[in-house]
Amino acid sequence: MSNTYASEEKGVAVALSKMKMDQGMLTYIQSKSNIWVNFGKMNSHLYREKLMKMFDTANLSAEARFMVFFFFSVIKSQPRILKAMGNMSDDDKAKSWYTEVREFIQANVTQYVTGAKNNLKMPAVNIPSCNPGLDILVFSLITPPNMKTIKNLRNRTTFCQLQLDSEMQKEAEAGYNYYWDEIVKSSRNPDKTEEPKARKDYYETSAADKYLLVGMDLKEIKAPVSGYTQENIEKYLLEQKI
Repeated sequence: MSNTYASEEKGVAVALSKMKMDQGMLTYIQSKSNIWVNFGKMNSHLYREKLMKMFDTANLSAEARFMVFFFFSVIKSQPRILKAMGNMSDDDKAKSWYTEVREFIQANVTQYVTGAKNNLKMPAVNIPSCNPGLDILVFSLITPPNMKTIKNLRNRTTFCQLQLDSEMQKEAEAGYNYYWDEIVKSSRNPDKTEEPKARKDYYETSAADKYLLVGMDLKEIKAPVSGYTQENIEKYLLEQKI
């Protein structure tokens, strides 16, 4: 054994000798096992917390908070939302929420996650996914009855974040892959390192969320123990209408 290797081995031994991992520590680590999977990552819950703090700081009204979610569920593009809002009718612009929604989106939202890292803004692409049940409700409200099908719903990436049964989760995974491989295909993100594509690890992280559906009263709808079934989902789509 060389002196260098012996020195390194001794160094590790010394470092370990100054640590402690007793049964209390093991119990703690085990009790928090659900946290370690996404520890330090910006998951949907952390994005939602960040957005709520932004809402509070901007002192947005309840109606304005809903409309921010609504617009980004309709289309996940900050520039296109701002352009569309600018082209709205004078009656729309006179709505009590209009000005504060537009100003909030302009000041606090950026398009991509990479941009958010640089300017601390909320990435537009993560707004629907930080409240999936609300995103599904918006889909239900704006989609013509003949288009409110499982096949169309499953192509929303938020669908796989719901508490689904095994059959519906298979549908969700198929829709997730279709979205990334057939709908998105490419990205205008100037900081991208690769073209967007369906990734198994990203899907599994989303599928682990287990969010609940949200009804017209903006309250969560309890799911069966095994998760929402096809019948549950189809009934929900039928009932959520204006």
